[in-house]
Amino acid sequence: KSYLRLPDRSPADQAEDDELTSLIVAAREQAEILQGRDLIRKQFDLSLDYWFNYRIELRDPLASVDLFQYKDSTGAVTVMAENSDFIVDTARHPGFVSPPYNKTWPTFATWPSSAILIRFTSGYAPGSPFWSDAGARVKNGMKLLINNWYHNRLPFEKGMTATAEYPYAVTACLSYGSLVRAR
Repeated sequence: KSYLRLPDRSPADQAEDDELTSLIVAAREQAEILQGRDLIRKQFDLSLDYWFNYRIELRDPLASVDLFQYKDSTGAVTVMAENSDFIVDTARHPGFVSPPYNKTWPTFATWPSSAILIRFTSGYAPGSPFWSDAGARVKNGMKLLINNWYHNRLPFEKGMTATAEYPYAVTACLSYGSLVRAR
């Protein structure tokens, strides 16, 4: 609110607070698209029909693998153990899981669909060094974008086309330090 130079309201304007919250979420999501990584901690489920690769890349930055299991054709579920059935590499970008050295993925007759489940957590923790480096510029880009959306309720300026790109300052800040890979 101070960045947008909004006055303190007593009582608080709940509609305004809700609007600002939705703009913050939308700006973070836009930054995540341009960054190619998750900026806040999130948990995902990845379902696979079969082992398609030796290394399975997950979202960036990978924080942990919380569950890894597979279901065979009889419906029996086998939960895999980290470091004996699979290893997790969170130092690589993006992080991945793979069988331990000199091992392969288990061979089994798969369940017809979504036989393999990997539940994992990705994103930066609040005290991560990212937030004092590249993340600081990303936050500035988010503030610029939120300011633009809040004060210019139309998606384009008068005389501009609706497909005009965000101002360079916004895309430069939101893209700073992004991962170079297919999105």
